Amino acid sequence: MSIDDHRQPWIALVLLSACLAAAAQPPAEPSAGEKARALRIHKEAVDRLRDAARAGVGADATAFARALEEAAGRIDALIEATPWLPASEHDALGRTAASLRARADRGPEGYSPDEDLAVLDRAGYRLRGGTSVDLVFEGSFARSKGEVEEPAYGGHATAMGPPPAEAPARAGPDQDHAARFDSVRGQLTEETYGGGPSKWHLVESGGNGVALLDYDDDGLLDIYTVSAFDLDERNGRARIPHRNALYRNLGGMRFENVAAEAGVDAAAWGYGVCAGDFDDDGRLDLYVTNYGPNLLFRNEGDGTFEDVAETAGVSVGGWSTGCAFLDSDGDGDLDLYVARYVTAPREEVDAPARFLMWRGVAKVMLGPAGLPGAADLFFENQGDGSFREMTDARGLTDTTLAYGFGVVATDYDGDGWTDIFVANDSNPNFLYRNRGGRGFESVGLMAGVALNVDARAQAGMGADAGDYDGDGLLDIADSAFAYDHNSLYRNLGDGSFEDVSQRAGIASPTFESMTWGLGFLDADLDGDLDLYYAHGHLFPQVDEYPQLGESYAQRDQLFVNDDGRFRDVSATAGRGLLVQKSSRAVAVGDLDNDGDPDLVVSAMDDEPALLENTQQTSNHWLGIELRRRGSNRFAIGARVAVEYGEGRQQVREVRSGGGYLSHSDLRALFGLGAWQDPVVVDVRLGAHHYRWTGVVVDRHVVLTLDREHAVEP
Repeated sequence: MSIDDHRQPWIALVLLSACLAAAAQPPAEPSAGEKARALRIHKEAVDRLRDAARAGVGADATAFARALEEAAGRIDALIEATPWLPASEHDALGRTAASLRARADRGPEGYSPDEDLAVLDRAGYRLRGGTSVDLVFEGSFARSKGEVEEPAYGGHATAMGPPPAEAPARAGPDQDHAARFDSVRGQLTEETYGGGPSKWHLVESGGNGVALLDYDDDGLLDIYTVSAFDLDERNGRARIPHRNALYRNLGGMRFENVAAEAGVDAAAWGYGVCAGDFDDDGRLDLYVTNYGPNLLFRNEGDGTFEDVAETAGVSVGGWSTGCAFLDSDGDGDLDLYVARYVTAPREEVDAPARFLMWRGVAKVMLGPAGLPGAADLFFENQGDGSFREMTDARGLTDTTLAYGFGVVATDYDGDGWTDIFVANDSNPNFLYRNRGGRGFESVGLMAGVALNVDARAQAGMGADAGDYDGDGLLDIADSAFAYDHNSLYRNLGDGSFEDVSQRAGIASPTFESMTWGLGFLDADLDGDLDLYYAHGHLFPQVDEYPQLGESYAQRDQLFVNDDGRFRDVSATAGRGLLVQKSSRAVAVGDLDNDGDPDLVVSAMDDEPALLENTQQTSNHWLGIELRRRGSNRFAIGARVAVEYGEGRQQVREVRSGGGYLSHSDLRALFGLGAWQDPVVVDVRLGAHHYRWTGVVVDRHVVLTLDREHAVEP
């Protein structure tokens, strides 16, 4: 045997060790070009899924199969183009590609893209720099100083790059507007709480909802505010209860807390609230979502309420957030949709053990990435005062366990059936189309509202629907995390939406703030819908690091609408917009019956803000309250249109819930600008159509949906 023969095993061992060492090394960081190519392939895969969803709705089996095959092919290409992604991501993508190919052979019936889309979205999150949920979270949310674009790691989805560029507004300076809001102090005296001052667990972050409703039917809007526990951080995070408040409207912007005598002063870990007459007795009831069992307060008609959640079958459990009553099947009674967020065991809330690093310096709470989501629920009204959980049976299965927040029950396609939009945090949004009372189908991806224009899921908090551009179609606005922009989806009238956030002027001005509640409203009564956003940071710890340039308390924003483009006029819109709090929910309604919409805004560990609209225009207005005999007496789900002038029309909906964890005025409020003559009111509720002519303006009117005003089909 030669010397070389003796060396061969040793050389082989060295080569094997080198190969193993190379395999153990993490893949090299991708170049900007490689990352851009991967993101382009990712978007192509999402687009093919969208094509498949459209083909499925049209029952085009051939186009459906082709689109799924192409989506699977783009996913294969994505795996090949991303050697730096961990094996777990490639495995998930590979399983999805195989599932799509198998599904292509079975046809489109019953197909929902939600689960496949969620896998792609998680991969897209990683492509933009987010960490995998199975990695250590300490050090996440890092952002190196001086870098132009560095996505957020872990936690909430957020763009984190430079704000989008927008063309300058066409209108004049900020001072050229009439919208004004002033704070009314000393009326809403009960502070609302959400955990301890440091907010070490995600459960402590979401804040509290607000409802505006006339519970005693005296013609004045009352205010219900939800609260939660404070946590004593000096005493082992012991729970300090705080009660919900019901402020009876005394007139003249004066209120009295009557929650105790009314029986609605619950001391739970409260989150959201919505109102509706679930038992058809002509009185508005309240549903309150909690971290823990939910509450259903039945209005007894004598100024008191009784909690019947358990006997009605809607007490649930876990962590519920947004809610809405709606008549989903046209039977006249109100069903209930309840969004839920994450699964959070009490022991984790009491003693948090995992944290993130915000922008590399501030130690903050963990989540929601890394925490298991909780499925949304749908309860069908049985007509006898009870509900039956029918989520899966009605096509509303939350297969992705997305982190749900805002719920908007809106008829976006104008077919007379109420649909459901859900703003999801760090997951694709849901849009469920009502199949004519025969259940729902998930169409968010196909409709263009599941993801933004960059094929990216945002950290959706609140949402609202309104016709901002006056074309008679209801558009959707939702709110997002810090270092991302709020989104506005324009309804195109064919079942789809277009992300117009930049073109409408809201993307750049909302980029740095963290937005929760929002609402469409005609603040200056000029005849078009403006937008109000409630801001407040998630992390109190940012105040300890001035180098971040962020603050826990933030100013809210008001955008006035100038022919479909919005201007931020917050700095000159009254003293109420100059206050800084860590705000959460927004409820909109005419609290003093003077025709213009006022606001109630909740804040973390603080009194809610009562903002009176003090605009001084001579613009005219009309408030419409609908009543119906028999079932659904408050006509929830009705579409209300006011017609005037030469073909001018405005559209509103009577809606339970909405915004962020809140419920606004059930009256349809219209600003009419200079128009002062009588108007035509057109109402559609399901298959029924009603019409009034000669309705006098500058007042609130009650219109009863009866045979006298019915329009024959």
